Amino acid sequence: MLVKKLLGKEVIGSGGDKIGKIADLEIDLVSAKVKNAVISSGFNKRYKIKLEDIITAGDTVILRLSENDLKKAAEKSKK
Repeated sequence: MLVKKLLGKEVIGSGGDKIGKIADLEIDLVSAKVKNAVISSGFNKRYKIKLEDIITAGDTVILRLSENDLKKAAEKSKK
């Protein structure tokens, strides 16, 4: 899939909850591979997810994680 087709796609969590949109991709310059996708969710709220956490990417992006899972992971990374 081309990056331009992925950016801006709506992201749906495992429970059917609307989480946000794909805002950016983080690239590892050494391996030249996509490291993470960045989801923009509301005012200044961003989550990083590994590509393995994406089940499918068509008209929307469906995750293996819920928004609650993303919030918990974000809190852990702050500690």
